[in-house]
Amino acid sequence: MSNSPNARRIGEPLPWESLARPDPEQCQRFLAESLSLLLADLLRSVLSDASPAAPAEESAVERYRSLADTLADGESRRRANTAGITRVGLAKRCVTWLKLLLTAAPNAQSVTAMREFVDALGLFPALFDSEPSARSRRARLTWLLTHDRRLDASTREAATALIEACEHLGALLWPDAETA
Repeated sequence: MSNSPNARRIGEPLPWESLARPDPEQCQRFLAESLSLLLADLLRSVLSDASPAAPAEESAVERYRSLADTLADGESRRRANTAGITRVGLAKRCVTWLKLLLTAAPNAQSVTAMREFVDALGLFPALFDSEPSARSRRARLTWLLTHDRRLDASTREAATALIEACEHLGALLWPDAETA
């Protein structure tokens, strides 16, 4: 009987609800990945018709509201005015949350790819900047995400690189899942 798996258990087993509840780090990773996928979808829709000033689809706004409510949990839940927000405006909000989540992660690994992704998020406004100097910032964004050393990266190339990085953020957040 001493070899029984229950022999070492002290007290009652933990209830399933507490075992299945994600810890704060898991929640933070899930929210970051969800925001990055929303950002990728928004950028994809901007690239599809080259209209950053078009209003964001209601489904994207609802996804953002749901994520923002979760992020603001425990704080005053002031409803952000998202009526009539553009795709780029919504994408900028996602970028702001992502930078906060990824740079303030308590157990953030100092993985080069993650640092480069966060640096690339800082260059996000260059995608929609018409200044001639924005071309070099877009090239830097592309280089950070792809290590493509061309200096003539177009807005489309830079946005495509950011979309791909957003879609693969999970591999940066859960590097062990790839090797398991």
